[in-house]
Amino acid sequence: MKKQGTPVLLVPLTTSIHAGHRALVRVAQRIPGALVIVAIHPDVDCTPLIDARVDAIFTYTDAELWPSGPRTLVNSPLSQAAGGAGASVPVTRIMALLGIIGPTDLVLGEKNIRQLVQVQQAITDLHYPVVVHEVPTVRTSEGLPVSNRYADIPPADHDKAVAVSASLIAGTYAAQDGAAAILVAAHEVLAAAGVEPDELALYSLMLGPAPESAPEAGDARLVVSATVGGVCITDSVRVVLGAKPH
Repeated sequence: MKKQGTPVLLVPLTTSIHAGHRALVRVAQRIPGALVIVAIHPDVDCTPLIDARVDAIFTYTDAELWPSGPRTLVNSPLSQAAGGAGASVPVTRIMALLGIIGPTDLVLGEKNIRQLVQVQQAITDLHYPVVVHEVPTVRTSEGLPVSNRYADIPPADHDKAVAVSASLIAGTYAAQDGAAAILVAAHEVLAAAGVEPDELALYSLMLGPAPESAPEAGDARLVVSATVGGVCITDSVRVVLGAKPH
């Protein structure tokens, strides 16, 4: 396919297929002339992928990827912040799939923003000839990310989960007043719902230091993490410092 100039797009999945995963597949299929390969665990029902007419399904297990275990881990300060070596395994898994399949393009969702940034950094630092396509988070009508993790939150804590995502909206509407105003607005929403964030911070789009509070500074990313009903959730949104919301 590479000799013919055909784009080969990899969509790595691990768990049951939901609307967010289907959105990744649709984005991949929009690339003109692309061959779309979905990598997924063999125990997952692949009927939605077959119905979506993906070109190929590559099934794998960690034992098949690493018969002796993952001896070489892709690590970074981001994985350390997210839980150390164990947090780097998903990124290492994606890098291993890139090595096996050899795609020209990779499609990832912004829902797991730290993983997306780690993969992009690893591709850049290791000089993989792969282009990463970011897909915005698919949300429910209440603003919650479509995710298996959110499905584990007890019904009694549902409103708190909604507040976590709503805090991002509040931060977005305060962006015209600068970085401090964004954080204050987001924290007020969380406090009103009785949610104590594990993290509430403003970063650059690649999770580095946030730009200065000026229209010409460009985009930033507001990230919030909290433990709701015993489930640790993280959500994020792009904001433009100093710009009025549309």
